[in-house]
Amino acid sequence: MAQVTRALERCDAIREEVESYCTPERLTRYLRALADTPAPSGAAALMRAPVLRTLLEEDGALESDALRLNPDHERTGAVTLSCGGGAAAGLWYIAHLDSISYLIQPPEDGRYPLVPYCYHLTRDGERQAEVLRYDLEAGTFVTRAAGRLLSEGGDPFFLPDGALDLRPGDRVVPVTPFAAADDGLLTGHFDNAGGVAVMAVAAAVLARFGTSAFFAMPDEEEGPAAAGNQSISRGATRLMAAAPTPRLSVVIDMQQTAAEGNGGPDGAGVPGSGAVLSEFSSRARGAVTPPHLYAAVRAFTAGLEARGATVRETSNLYTSRSDDVAVMQRSPGIVILGFPGADRHFDRALPTAHLEDFVSLSRALVYMSLLYEELEGPAA
Repeated sequence: MAQVTRALERCDAIREEVESYCTPERLTRYLRALADTPAPSGAAALMRAPVLRTLLEEDGALESDALRLNPDHERTGAVTLSCGGGAAAGLWYIAHLDSISYLIQPPEDGRYPLVPYCYHLTRDGERQAEVLRYDLEAGTFVTRAAGRLLSEGGDPFFLPDGALDLRPGDRVVPVTPFAAADDGLLTGHFDNAGGVAVMAVAAAVLARFGTSAFFAMPDEEEGPAAAGNQSISRGATRLMAAAPTPRLSVVIDMQQTAAEGNGGPDGAGVPGSGAVLSEFSSRARGAVTPPHLYAAVRAFTAGLEARGATVRETSNLYTSRSDDVAVMQRSPGIVILGFPGADRHFDRALPTAHLEDFVSLSRALVYMSLLYEELEGPAA
C-alpha cells in the first residue's frame, strides 16, 4: 500500500501540468480528426498515421527527439510512439488503430453481400457507409462510393447509391460524422479512435516529463469472427514477436460495459461516469490481471478521482477482448482500462461516448506511469 500512496502523492506534484495539457479542447480535436478518418483493418496505418503526425506536430510534440513516431514498427503494420527507452523500457500502452470494415462479394439482386472483417454486431436495419478503394497512383485509399450498410437477419450487405461496379480489394466501412452535444455526449466512430486519441495526448505529456514508455497502435485488432483467440489481435501478435517483452501493458479500448444503463457501483460503465477498469476480458477468455497487480491498480485508480481523473471499477461487467489477447501470450502484467460507450459497432444506433471520460482516461494514463515506477522501479 505504501507504493500506491507514494504514487498518488507524486500525482499531486504533476497534476497542474497534466490538467493543463489533457484538456477537453485538445481531446476533442484529436477525437474529431481520428474518428472522421476511416481506418479499415490492413490499412489503418496508411489512413491514420498522417493524421496522428499532423495532430502531434500542431502541438509541437514531435519537435525534439523526446517523442518519436514510427508509422510501421519493424514492418509489423503497427504505428508506434516512443519516449526515452521506448519498447525496451517495459511500460507499454496499447490501443488498436483500425476500425471495423467489410469485404466485397459479387453482387446479387442489386446489392453486394459482405464478409465481415470484424465482429458484425449491427442489428437489422441500414447504416450510412462508404466504399474505399486503394489508388495506386495516389498511394492511398480514396472514397469510391457512398451507400448504406444493410444488416438483414444477421447478414451484412452494401447498397450503393446508384449503379456501381465494385471489385475485390474494395472495403466497406460504416461512417458517421463526429458531433459534440452541449452536455458532453459525443457521436462518432470511436472504436478505437478514442483509445488512440487519449493515448497520443498522454504520450506527449510523458515525453515532456522524460518518462520512458512505448505506445503501440497495432492493426487487425479483430479480424473475422472465426475461432475466437485465433482470429483476434493479429496485429498486436506481430508486434509482440518483434519487440522486447513488456513488464506492464495498459490496454485501452472502447467498452460497452453498460450501454443500456445498467452500470456497476457508482454507475460505472455508463458514459459520463468516468473511465473504466476491468479485471478480465471476455469472461476470462482474454487477459486476466493478476490479483496482486489488480489490487494495486484498483487502489491507485480509486485515488485518482480527487486528482481530476475519474476511473470506475466495472465489478466484472462484460468487457470485450482486445489486444490483451496477444499481450497475455508474452506477459501477465496487463491492466485493462477503457472508456465506456454505446453501439461501438453501430449496433442499434450511432456510436456514442462522453468527452469527460476521455479527459479522465488520458490523465489516468499519465498517472499510471508513476504507479509503474513505484511497483517496478524507474524505467530504463
